[in-house]
Amino acid sequence: MRVILSAGKKVYFTLLASSFMFPVSAFAQCVENENCAALGYDSTTSCDNGIKCPFGEYWACREPAKPEEPEAAVLGQCNGYAKNCNIADILYSDGTCSADVVSSKTPIAVVVYISRDGCGQALALEELGNFIWSTEQVDIPDLPDYSSAPTNDFDSCENTKIVIDYSSKQYGNKASGYYHAFWWVYNYAPSTMPETKGKWCLPAGGILNSIYQNSYDINQSLIRLNKEAVGSAYWSSSEYLNNDAWYWQANTISFFINITNKISKYNVRPVIEF
Repeated sequence: MRVILSAGKKVYFTLLASSFMFPVSAFAQCVENENCAALGYDSTTSCDNGIKCPFGEYWACREPAKPEEPEAAVLGQCNGYAKNCNIADILYSDGTCSADVVSSKTPIAVVVYISRDGCGQALALEELGNFIWSTEQVDIPDLPDYSSAPTNDFDSCENTKIVIDYSSKQYGNKASGYYHAFWWVYNYAPSTMPETKGKWCLPAGGILNSIYQNSYDINQSLIRLNKEAVGSAYWSSSEYLNNDAWYWQANTISFFINITNKISKYNVRPVIEF
């Protein structure tokens, strides 16, 4: 190649042929993640983490790093691991799930719901007892009201948090005496996993519906673990209005407004997100 620096003076130098081999990501002119057309190049091919070099229509693509799959669930929050599980799988204390009983692991719940984005909820292996929803008949601020069966309410833990926060603000350290079902769930933790206290939730209507729809398989897993099968009626965390909340009764195939309102007693069985 010949370069003219000024009139009458010439400097010659040679570029090795290997300099034009692609990709030439070591060249300073290469820029990352730029749009071809915006830079005036004819190529429309682009890729994540690519390198464009200004020596023709070329985009050198580096293999994009694949996101790491979580090796286990994080109990009490969603990290997407539940997409590796199935409803009726056993959830273990190490955050893994399996259709089989694994004798070397500690079971803490049975999977009852998995969202499209891989967030799951699992049902505790035991019932806590019969409790009232609340002693007062008020429409709780921020808690959605459902005028028909809340089969699309899957926000068990958000509902629970709203009620816990509301009752704490209203009644301080006496709050558990007003919202029994929620506080029993909030204070629950299996003896094998005391660190999960505060992470369990009162199931939302949609979760109870999923339990009903999959009750046979869920009960088979509970039976294999020698634990309590799904009971006949459970409180949900879904509210109707100031007087009433929703509960699920197994032999009705549906949800019904609690005709004796929130002061009625029904079984409480927590779920945990994972």
